[in-house]
Amino acid sequence: MNLVSEEKILVIEDETITALEIQNKLESWGYEVVGLAGSGEDAINLANEKGTDLIIADIVLRGEMDGIDAVERISHNFDVPVIYLTAHADGDTFKRAKLTKPSGYCIKPFNDTDLKYSIEITLLRTDLDYKNHIFIEKERMSTIRDFMLSSTHALTSQVRIEDTASFLREFAKFFKGNMKLKFKRELNVNHASLDNQEYSRKVLSEYIAWMAHMLTNLGYRVETGADEFTVTECLWGPNIKDNKIYCLMCKAMSELTFKWTGINGKINQNYLLGPNPPRCKFSYHY
Repeated sequence: MNLVSEEKILVIEDETITALEIQNKLESWGYEVVGLAGSGEDAINLANEKGTDLIIADIVLRGEMDGIDAVERISHNFDVPVIYLTAHADGDTFKRAKLTKPSGYCIKPFNDTDLKYSIEITLLRTDLDYKNHIFIEKERMSTIRDFMLSSTHALTSQVRIEDTASFLREFAKFFKGNMKLKFKRELNVNHASLDNQEYSRKVLSEYIAWMAHMLTNLGYRVETGADEFTVTECLWGPNIKDNKIYCLMCKAMSELTFKWTGINGKINQNYLLGPNPPRCKFSYHY
């Protein structure tokens, strides 16, 4: 028995007896079963309400939505691995299942050992992928930070305006190349829904939180509000009051990322250079 595992598993199975048998096995192996979903709709609701680290799903379910459909819908909001259980392994079903990139595929009646090892391997691979992702993200942030700090020759009051503009264009290009795909992956904005005021506000809230997290990883200190965030400490500290060019890089990052959201609005940036340390406030209007 695995007594230290804390992973949560969602089971999608419309045969009650089979679902309970799977639950008993999982709990005896030390996993937490967050719910037994008898339909695709129930599975989506449980995933949204309780979250999950792994989905074990029967493909064939009663109702209009089968297990593959349910996994596809859940995957819109959660990056979570899936192991399929099914007695139906025809070619078309297998092709549809492959499109959801499952981590395992067990044919009923399945062997307990096969299922147990499939779960352990899937969760181990997920953990390794996550650690690798964290390492890559740290390297990405370090690269951007080093670029900003190593460019001090362009950040003095003696630099000509045209040279400053050229540097900012180069910085914006560098930042976009490193961050746009990450931004799209993590925010998953549905641009078709941006006409909905409530959805736009939700995206704005998530965007501000994303900006605060990104800047924090770069070494800034950030305070957030409903429609704004304030940089209370940046990479250059009190030197920033000698030249606003320091703040222009923050403005470039804010303008670029806000554009990526697709929200029809504008940004106001206020340089509050009097306090020590100085504060830069970004507010959003749409």
